[in-house]
Amino acid sequence: MANLGSDVSQLFLHRERGEKQLAISAAGRAQKIISELLVHAELKDRTGEVKIVQSIIVDALSEKRLLEVSRDELEEYFMPFALRVLSH
Repeated sequence: MANLGSDVSQLFLHRERGEKQLAISAAGRAQKIISELLVHAELKDRTGEVKIVQSIIVDALSEKRLLEVSRDELEEYFMPFALRVLSH
């Protein structure tokens, strides 16, 4: 999840800067991680949560965004996962 958070943050950062190709690249990496998470046995209870993140990624790349999710909100969501990785 921490790696996913990093790529999602990069996606939003590049989108804010108008760096479309870099945003698309970050989204591709995030989608690959999501695919792996969706089949991970330990995360079966979090499938809905992962799918929500997936829909946020798709929305972030669309011309007409439907979701109002900021990079700050996503970084706050992913922070506990990053902290857990750092503490080990």
